[in-house]
Amino acid sequence: MVSEQNKNDLDHRGPRIMTRQTEEIRLAKLGSETIQLEGVMPQVGERLDASFSIPAARHAESPLSATELLRGLVIVSTLPNIQKHACITQIVDLEAQAKERVPSARLVHISSDHADHWLEVDRFHPDVETPGYSLCCADPGSRQAFSQAFGVGVVAHHRIAHGLFALHEGVFVAVAIPEDQMRTAEVAGFMEQLCRSLGQGWTPLPKPIKQV
Repeated sequence: MVSEQNKNDLDHRGPRIMTRQTEEIRLAKLGSETIQLEGVMPQVGERLDASFSIPAARHAESPLSATELLRGLVIVSTLPNIQKHACITQIVDLEAQAKERVPSARLVHISSDHADHWLEVDRFHPDVETPGYSLCCADPGSRQAFSQAFGVGVVAHHRIAHGLFALHEGVFVAVAIPEDQMRTAEVAGFMEQLCRSLGQGWTPLPKPIKQV
């Protein structure tokens, strides 16, 4: 759900650009284990400000840079382990629902596991078209920058958290990081949040794209 504060950030003039909040302790469930997330969870109306390069793993020819997320409407999906059912479900459901509800959006998946794990998608879901990128193959600086910017890092672990994020012209317009990381991400709820944001009739604030 979008909070009252976040609703107020979207009006006819566009989303109010917010600044990064102070990082606080954020916990999530991983089965019977409690994990601590790193980074600050992005807020609706906040602009992405990061520099990273994530190697291509599937259906992409070049690394994903932060600059590519600053243009148009982009949905970013973060995945801890492609070989798990919850991640595969997120990949398949997101593409199906995005095509139906926001066909103009570009989709990208960022996984924390190795590029060869994407063969699992090729094997069971070859029709999935969304490009995939492997964070574990990125340089340490890029891994840290991405995890911090999207708030999906996990303390003392190489994995990242399940998450769904939508950006329009580099501004976050929908954000979802499930508290229970063992369950499938609620793609339908995220899409509702995104469609409500886009339905406000706002236009992106003019601001030059920062080169990274």
